[in-house]
Amino acid sequence: MTRFSPPGAAAVPWLLGLSIATSVAAAVLVVNGRLLAGGVVAAVAVAASIVAGLGAKRSGTARLVFADHAVERVLEASLFGSVAWAAMPGEPWTAGAALTALVASYLASYLTAKAIGLGFDVRERLPYRSVRPLLAVVGMLIPEILDVALWAAAVISLEPVVRHGSSVARQKEPA
Repeated sequence: MTRFSPPGAAAVPWLLGLSIATSVAAAVLVVNGRLLAGGVVAAVAVAASIVAGLGAKRSGTARLVFADHAVERVLEASLFGSVAWAAMPGEPWTAGAALTALVASYLASYLTAKAIGLGFDVRERLPYRSVRPLLAVVGMLIPEILDVALWAAAVISLEPVVRHGSSVARQKEPA
């Protein structure tokens, strides 16, 4: 059995490009009513994003880590936004779940970046970042649980908001 080794720094931009291209393609499919096909293509986007994120973190290159986070925002906007768009006006519960998941994921990322930018010690955990879009993919592939998957993504996004808020509250003012 071989162990997975994250890609080198040279492969990360290609993987990030693949993630953007396939997330946009997935969004087009979802908006055009092809949820299952969109889920399959979105799975490729999420896989590329996860592998790129591991490679970016391993590289220690700040620009690659920054690009990885930016691509993750594009990925989540494409997936959650397209589901919300496709669900309106007939399925407001699904649209609401998708929009809540999108806003909660952006809030989690924003608060993490803001805390770090202000000098507080907080760490974003890659698994949480990966779970949010994976839940959207599972919901697209199994439409009967789409609402539940989207609400779960929203709840999972709020965990780092609470964790980082608590961590910042316990820390002294940065120098």
